[in-house]
Amino acid sequence: MTLDEFLSTGEPTENVRIVAATLLTIVSVFGSIFNTLVFVSLLLRVKKKDGFLKICCAKSFGNDIVCIGYLFWPIPVTFFNSYFLPHMFNAFMGQLVGWFGWSIGPLSQVLLTSNRVLAVFFPHLYHKTYRVAPSNVGIMICLFLSFLLFAAFFPEGCHYLYNLKDIGWLPEQSLCTSIRRSIFIVSMIIIVIVTSVCGFLLFFRLIADANAMSTVQSTSRRSKNQKILFQTLTQNMLILVDTLNTTVTYKLFPVLFFQFLTLSFSMVFLRALEGFIMFKMNERIDKGVRSLLGLKTDQLKNLQGAQSVMIWAVSSTSRHNN
Repeated sequence: MTLDEFLSTGEPTENVRIVAATLLTIVSVFGSIFNTLVFVSLLLRVKKKDGFLKICCAKSFGNDIVCIGYLFWPIPVTFFNSYFLPHMFNAFMGQLVGWFGWSIGPLSQVLLTSNRVLAVFFPHLYHKTYRVAPSNVGIMICLFLSFLLFAAFFPEGCHYLYNLKDIGWLPEQSLCTSIRRSIFIVSMIIIVIVTSVCGFLLFFRLIADANAMSTVQSTSRRSKNQKILFQTLTQNMLILVDTLNTTVTYKLFPVLFFQFLTLSFSMVFLRALEGFIMFKMNERIDKGVRSLLGLKTDQLKNLQGAQSVMIWAVSSTSRHNN
């Protein structure tokens, strides 16, 4: 295999296809494992009034659709070098993976940010008893909007298709997809800016609250607040990078392998990475996954987590209706 094969701008060679399909398989399998563990562990242990974990569960569900969807369509198509099913199945998978599954992530990020803002800045509203939990309403709206994106662009000419020539997802060339792309980019940038600003505001507010505590509590709280900010900004960055990759970045260089990385690999890799981040950065999700796998949890870490007053712990208490 030569370097010229990876720097080519024409049809992908067999070696390039095999390498691409292998990379997609690896990240899709790991992404499916991480997100499925998070999803199942939360589904089994989430409480009726636990808004934060319910939103995380919805987010991992969307990530899982993307990762598992790759195993059903792009990967075998790339390995076989053939669209072995009718054109409409390609269109269906593009809508399912590229719109329904993908859009749940950014919309869930808005819900997570709203959940934290409500708990910190408007505790009287957060602790209020609701007939229908706001988090449930938010999740239903998120799934409805994602389904709307899935169904709204099925007419011929509006499809989002997996393209073997570019080893990636590309929209059909039409006015429909041009308008949709413009709206999509603007919407994602707005989501990233708003959630990032809210993340910083939450961080500084929680730091200020931590200063009123004892030294031990303040140190623990500050460390956990830094994790909150890091997770928020990281997930926002993943949304922005993926948005730019699939709309702008892939056009910068005509190199085939670069287009593969931005059009196809990026989407599933970032979903896998987000599943890993949710697992590692959230102690309650980490504990749930370990419990699901039958692993012992560090008792000291649990004790410290129980002693600290943390927004994630606040958002999960059974007394709350969010």
